[in-house]
Amino acid sequence: MFFNRDGCISWLNPALERMLGLTADQLVGQSREQFPFTSHRGLFKESGLMHLFGSGVEQERWLQCTVVTPPATDPDMYQVKFFQDITELVQLQEENQRLNQQVQELAITDELTGLANRQALTRALNSQVARSRRYQNPLTLAVIQLADRDGAGAIPDEVILAVSRYLRDRLRWVDMIARWEESQFIIILPETSLQQGHDLMDKMLASFSELALPAPHTTGSLALQFGLAEWRKGQDARLLMKQAFANLAENGAGDGPA
Repeated sequence: MFFNRDGCISWLNPALERMLGLTADQLVGQSREQFPFTSHRGLFKESGLMHLFGSGVEQERWLQCTVVTPPATDPDMYQVKFFQDITELVQLQEENQRLNQQVQELAITDELTGLANRQALTRALNSQVARSRRYQNPLTLAVIQLADRDGAGAIPDEVILAVSRYLRDRLRWVDMIARWEESQFIIILPETSLQQGHDLMDKMLASFSELALPAPHTTGSLALQFGLAEWRKGQDARLLMKQAFANLAENGAGDGPA
């Protein structure tokens, strides 16, 4: 595309016409000030990436612009711009970013429940322990075991999913819940003493019978058991977790962290 000394478009080739979806008759003689095509005003910018947009996604274009200033011999060719359509490349980059984001989310999320997984829980717990060590803030860890009173074997996924949502919806925004084992959950309770943790767990268990489970399951055949531990000076995340699992075992469930 050629621009004259007045900054008006003086010529463009058929390939650029097709790229822009506009004809030479529509563009030649146009200047930045009077340009009627809002989505194509980027034609008057300097070199770099130019985003053209239309009424639909299929009309969206990304062009790489290179500007050349030829010898000042032709007033109608004061500036030359070369445009390369890199729409597919940009779309591929955007798709890669989207897929990478999905991979990152999957890497820290339990596939069934959407809760944090072991990796995310461990990372968050280490961070919270470091914070308590630095500021001496209270920190409590809760381990919750979902058990089948009838001893019928593995608890179905749909039940685990319903229970995970029940637990998550009764936590504060600052708390973090993760699925640790098949029917085992761990909750990080920042700024929470052991007694406050007990109060929260008691309240959670008191309303558990109200949970509606998918047929034919009922809360009558299920039980929630918990173990608690409060961070103490000198403990790391591993010792805090070990203490919480020990308390769970004292309450009649769990074998400790695997």
